[in-house]
Amino acid sequence: MLAGMQLGEGFDVIQASDGEECVQKAAAEQPDVILLDMMMPGMNGSEVLMALSSDPLTADIPVIFLSALGTTGDRVKGLESGAVDYIAKPPEPKELVARVGAAARTKARQTEIAARTSADSVTRLPERSAFEQRLTQEISRSERSGAPLSILLIDLDQLDRVNEQLGRPAGDRVLAEVAEALKSTLRTADVLYRYGGDEFAAILPDTELGTAYLAAERCRAAMQEVQAAGTPTRASVGVAQFSSGRAAEEVIARAEIALFRAKESGGGRTWRADDPRRHGINTVSLSEELTEREWDVLVHLSHRRTEQETARRLGISRGTVRSHKARIRRKLHVSPDIRLSEFVRTNFKDLVDRLPSDITEK
Repeated sequence: MLAGMQLGEGFDVIQASDGEECVQKAAAEQPDVILLDMMMPGMNGSEVLMALSSDPLTADIPVIFLSALGTTGDRVKGLESGAVDYIAKPPEPKELVARVGAAARTKARQTEIAARTSADSVTRLPERSAFEQRLTQEISRSERSGAPLSILLIDLDQLDRVNEQLGRPAGDRVLAEVAEALKSTLRTADVLYRYGGDEFAAILPDTELGTAYLAAERCRAAMQEVQAAGTPTRASVGVAQFSSGRAAEEVIARAEIALFRAKESGGGRTWRADDPRRHGINTVSLSEELTEREWDVLVHLSHRRTEQETARRLGISRGTVRSHKARIRRKLHVSPDIRLSEFVRTNFKDLVDRLPSDITEK
């Protein structure tokens, strides 16, 4: 309580009454720094630090011992057990603020270095796992402070076509240039990630849904400046805001649904998670995402050929056929309980009827 009062403004303080509660709250809230007394009810400080160090969720959180045990031996014991600093009680307020701030900055730099080290090789952005971890942390901060929090999921509408027509190096160049365009458009406080093959994600702290929507529109405009063979890059964006009591997975799911609606309504637009409109799936529009090889696979499936036969006729492996089928399902939003052959015959009947009954081998 005293340390919280001495830290003052600029610090969001979470308090725990004993060691066990500290371990639980640290895992749930993911604080930037932990101030830990050596003498507490139940678990002592060393035992709490050991428990924190053994949990992957809390192992990297810097711990500072704040204790009335102030001998040299006590300090050495605390530092050797894994604490980053040791402050004797009663602390001098300015020194306490400086040391906590220094620990937080060191942790931030380590996180940034780790993100760079594990960055995607094409865009130099941290990847999906880092996005999910950071979102969990930002949600904890939002819950404590009441500040709004929004995310963007961004899907490039025609990257597969670029890869198919111009080659993978051209597609990688588009991804790298889009990443730079997005970074230059978003605020310094916003964090951008490579979410998947042709998808990006952004976390927007202190941002309500309406403001996040405007940010998404600016991002789409910036991406259109990136061109492949003279064609502006089109993207669909889903926007969602965190609601109190919800988990990170739920926020992501709402953004994914919004992204789905943006794409099913024709693509090249931004969709808010709270938009009440419902559109039926525009299969023809979504099918524009398919590559020529994926169409070849669909044609064979529409004639009820097996994966093995399709692979033989197209000169590819059976595993490659499965990969194409999985991508087709994702692009056309086909449920796993629906056979692709029946889906194609139902939704592309005119096309299938015009196809010869026996497709020549490639």
